Parts: sequence; structure tokens; C-alpha cells
Amino acid sequence: MTALIARPISWLAGRKLAVHAVGLVAALGLATACTTSESGGPSNQAMGTFMGAAVGGTVGGLAFGTAGGVVGGALVGALAGNLVGRALDQQERARLAQATQTAFTAETNVPTTYTVEPTSAPPAGTSAPPPTVVAAKPVAPATRRADGSTCRPIELTATKNGQTTTETTTFCKTANSEELKPVSV
Repeated sequence: MTALIARPISWLAGRKLAVHAVGLVAALGLATACTTSESGGPSNQAMGTFMGAAVGGTVGGLAFGTAGGVVGGALVGALAGNLVGRALDQQERARLAQATQTAFTAETNVPTTYTVEPTSAPPAGTSAPPPTVVAAKPVAPATRRADGSTCRPIELTATKNGQTTTETTTFCKTANSEELKPVSV
């Protein structure tokens, strides 16, 4: 297994790896296919899992250039996407992304926190859910890699409906971009 992880991907191995990665994403899709939103479409959890696996696999493959990098990246991305997608709606994810951008460039380890009020009216006869609180906090200084990219671990926290989820993810951006990309959990 170690030889597989450390060996660069040849064309044939890359093709086989792509087939395995597609199978992995399909398996994740089947595992989350039964979860739908109130509108009947895919749930945030399912979409988060798919998007996380795709981005994680791509980033893992590009970062490490190995089969282990692609598979590991896909698994880490799927897990992170599943956790975030399960809990947060579009507005909450946008605020968390904004907090992450701010935390990435912060000079101190003080969290950036946003409170997001519910956007939909509660069902008749029930009270409105509490607002969601999202936060991003740098946990270490930014580091520069040999390829010119800058990376920094950020602790992401979301409190929704009384439940708090926390995960630490390392985000990187290339020298010519402001876009942050998650690379690990």
C-alpha cells in the first residue's frame, strides 16, 4: 500500500485511478441519495458530499501526484462536504466562507463570527428556530509552500438549532488567486 501511495501516477494508473474515483463518488452518492430537501431536490448533505469528494480528489491528486493523494483527498473532501452540507443552508455557508476568508488573512487568532437569522418562516404553530452562528478562527500562522501557494489551518465552527459542529481544515491559495481551497481536515 505504501508503494502505491508514494509512486507517481502513470497514464495507465491514472486512468485506473479515475475509474476508482468515479466509483467512490458513485458509492458516496448512493449512500446519500435518500436524503432530499423539502423541495424534493438533493439535500445540502448530498450536495456537500459530492462537491467535497470532487474538490478533495482533485486537490489531493494535484498536491501529491499519487493515487493515495487522489483517494485521500476525495475521502477528506467528502467528509468535510458532508458535515458542512448537512448543517448549513446557502446563506449560512456564504457567511462561513466570508469568515474563512477573513480568518485566512488575520494577523491574530481571533475568530471571525457571524450570526445568520433564519430565512424561512416557521411552520404554523411553531416558534422560529434560533439564528445560526458561524465562525472561522486561524489556529496557526500562514505558511508558504515551494510552489508559491500560501496555506493556513482554520477552525470552522457552526452552531445551528443548538448543535455545534467544529472541524479544522487547512486552506491554501495560489500566488495568483484569492480563492481559498481546502486541502485537509
